Amino acid sequence: MSQSNEHMFFGVHVIGELYGVDAKMLNNKELLESVLKEGIKLSGATLCSLQTKVFDPSGITSLALLSESHASFHTYPDYNALFFDAFTCGTDCQPQKIADHMIEILKPKRHTLKTIKRGEEPEAAKVIKLNKKEDELKKIS
Repeated sequence: MSQSNEHMFFGVHVIGELYGVDAKMLNNKELLESVLKEGIKLSGATLCSLQTKVFDPSGITSLALLSESHASFHTYPDYNALFFDAFTCGTDCQPQKIADHMIEILKPKRHTLKTIKRGEEPEAAKVIKLNKKEDELKKIS
């Protein structure tokens, strides 16, 4: 996220499905966390925290809290599949790079991605400015 304390009412949400991924990769917590963290770094987003749940007998869910919003994935090793999403506010980050990195490393046989622009287009988006207290927002006219 840029060092500016101004933000737009705009964001990009990338939603993906990866199929034909090796089941061992989909059960490898360390690998998947690493891929997600690397993708976040490549996107220009700021990782605040990462929460991961490993399911028995298989499957992993991770949620990355970003300064700009979030990124998450859910694995289905029995189906050799992974569902993914990343949303970032403003125009400083590129959530598509998170998806691209996951695809590059996990090498699915096929995948689908959808990109959704949320809020107002950047040219029309209202700018808000953070006050000294981070939890208070003041609209700029």
